[in-house]
Amino acid sequence: MYLLRQLLQSSIALLLTCLLSSTAPAQQVNEPITYQSLTELQSLVEQFVRDTVAVKVGELQAKAEPLDSRLHLAACISKPEIFLPSGANINARTTVGVRCNAPGKQWTLYIGVNIETETPVLVLNHAVARDALLGATDVSVDVRHVPGLSSAYLTDVKQLAGYSTRQNISAGIVLTPAMLQPSILIRRGQQVTVMAAAGGIVVKAEAVALADGTANSRIRVRNINTAKEVEGVVDSSSVVHVEL
Repeated sequence: MYLLRQLLQSSIALLLTCLLSSTAPAQQVNEPITYQSLTELQSLVEQFVRDTVAVKVGELQAKAEPLDSRLHLAACISKPEIFLPSGANINARTTVGVRCNAPGKQWTLYIGVNIETETPVLVLNHAVARDALLGATDVSVDVRHVPGLSSAYLTDVKQLAGYSTRQNISAGIVLTPAMLQPSILIRRGQQVTVMAAAGGIVVKAEAVALADGTANSRIRVRNINTAKEVEGVVDSSSVVHVEL
């Protein structure tokens, strides 16, 4: 009986020892949170702008606006998606979107990008009045850093042909297409030649313009001999073509 009790006590002691000494599940340690590099995001949107815009003249420079250092975004497992917001265009200041679509780490951020172009531009040599016709002697070509894209500026003297100034412009101004308008080739009340062709036969008549007309615009003229009014297309500073 004594031996049985001793054996039972030894078994219980051994069981307790095993239970107490068994390895407990390791406490889970939270992994440190990693954040998305803001500098990387700025570089990505700058490269996106450079890749998106095909600059025919000049060199494009894109600079992302600084981001608040207090901004903490979960690091994106894959490369963040860069996109232009709906309806947005790339100009002197453009907003570019960045988003992460990784599960559990979705976020979207919008970054402003300032754009400049180093490009040759036409600079006015002297002040001019509205409706002035410009030529090579009126402008100089100068390489400058200008806001936005080179397409927003006049870069070649050939672009002046057929246009006049829309407003008074001071000397030293960099010219843009918005400063010009199609030149008025025919003035209201001016005598013009009306030409019409049919079956290889060309008919000419003298007429009076009833409105101002630019190249390829349609105006009405009145035949001097018959007083009949017709509509034609301005061909030059003295000729209007009429379809028979």
